[in-house]
Amino acid sequence: MSKRLINGLWKAEKEKIYSSLPRKKMSLESLLETPTFTIRNNQISEVNRIDLDYLCEILPSSLWGELYLPLIFQKRKQLYILLGEQLEKWIVEKILDLTTTSPLLLDVFSPRHDYFVYHYQRVQKTIPTLVFLTFAIDSQR
Repeated sequence: MSKRLINGLWKAEKEKIYSSLPRKKMSLESLLETPTFTIRNNQISEVNRIDLDYLCEILPSSLWGELYLPLIFQKRKQLYILLGEQLEKWIVEKILDLTTTSPLLLDVFSPRHDYFVYHYQRVQKTIPTLVFLTFAIDSQR
């Protein structure tokens, strides 16, 4: 196969992966008003109210505007990396019962760098409409 053909196939596969992700993250606060994401392929992804209510229970209302969703995990070999800020990482650690710190003390919060499949599955099972998965794409191959 020619290099041009391989690069074209690779580009098409990357587009498929990226097209299943939301166009932009939205705050928990705005999702409570309009519980949908627009996916990059222009489809609408509905968010289950139960998932939003669960997050509202574990996070103080003063932080609802600072939590950006969905939670996006990136699979790299056998590990899952959460793409997000400290508050998103705190939410994952809270769902997994790996932290007892307050979300108001994020300066002293030290999250994991990566997660195993059973961690990802537990988070995905807890709030399924707010978790997306993507894959690390190494362009060197």
